[in-house]
Amino acid sequence: MTKLFKPCHCERSVAIAKSSNRTDNAITTQTSFARNDQRRAFTLAEVLITLAIIGVVAAMTIPTLIANYQEKATVAKLKKTYSILNQAYALARVDYGTVDQWGMVNPAVDEEGNYTPEFSNNFPLFWNIMTKYMREVSRCEPSYESCDNIFVKNFENYTLDGTLRGTNTRGVDMAVLLQDGILLSGGYIYDSTCSTNYGSGNMLSHVCGDFSVKLGVKEDKYIAGKNTFYFYITKNGIYPVGTNDDTEISFGNACGRVNSSYSRNGYGCTAWILENGNMDYLHCDDLSWSGKHKCTD
Repeated sequence: MTKLFKPCHCERSVAIAKSSNRTDNAITTQTSFARNDQRRAFTLAEVLITLAIIGVVAAMTIPTLIANYQEKATVAKLKKTYSILNQAYALARVDYGTVDQWGMVNPAVDEEGNYTPEFSNNFPLFWNIMTKYMREVSRCEPSYESCDNIFVKNFENYTLDGTLRGTNTRGVDMAVLLQDGILLSGGYIYDSTCSTNYGSGNMLSHVCGDFSVKLGVKEDKYIAGKNTFYFYITKNGIYPVGTNDDTEISFGNACGRVNSSYSRNGYGCTAWILENGNMDYLHCDDLSWSGKHKCTD
């Protein structure tokens, strides 16, 4: 009797087994990935806490970074302005002689207490000569109409400690606007012979007058030592107020952030910036020409 053999489906069984193994492996792998993803993920609470920490750090550091940048920009701009002024005066001196030879007069008032026309002419006379050697954009004459593109109608002047010195209705003194928003204000000649002595040296022993540099056009506030800086007009050049040998306006008395009764507080900061390259007097109170020159010293 012939034995009948059942057909063998080995290959199919093997294929099914292999397919089953692959499916199991895929499921196992997906499960493994899912577990790993769960282990790597952050909870919502963790994300919110991290964002809160970043926000606090940013709130603490960004204002400081901005202030540091603004101070560095002010230092660079003031140094550039000082160079422009002295170059202009050097060229004017070649063509017109020293300031005492420019035909200006000493302060004088009439019977009503107003400046005489001769003295009022000092302002345009000084700047008419100086601006021949600078790039003037526009100017503010002693009238309201010519000042609209330079000053707001009623801007305020402050000392460094925040004391209001007064509201300027503009047009009182002459102002010249240069490129880059550099504003030269005043040009007050109080000694036409340039013989006033404010200290030792070739500059301070021959002072003629002074003026201010305002770094900004149409500002509501001009603060001495922050965006307004003062210079002497001397027979031998333009000189910053507040140098170590300045006996009229010293750094120690006229560049402090604390409340001061001195009406010219902030005037004495100009020389500090030009020589030391910083505005650290806004951040600490123990700086001096003979001691610390920055807060971190």
